[in-house]
Amino acid sequence: MTYEILIKSVSEIINNDLIHKEGLVLEYKLDEEVHKKLNEHFYYKSGAIDKFDFDDDEFEVELGGVLVRFVTDEK
Repeated sequence: MTYEILIKSVSEIINNDLIHKEGLVLEYKLDEEVHKKLNEHFYYKSGAIDKFDFDDDEFEVELGGVLVRFVTDEK
């Protein structure tokens, strides 16, 4: 998964009036490499300047009022 694909997917949910979004949480289980890349992308996109551990097993972002949780898939 790439950032662009994620945004397109979440946008489909946000723009669909048939999907009730209050309390909606999406969870993606990703392999370690993709998880780390997305974590870094969101970190730098946020403009944060503090040190950060990109090896966290879980992180969350809110996109258009929908909470999206990313966890490392431990296959």
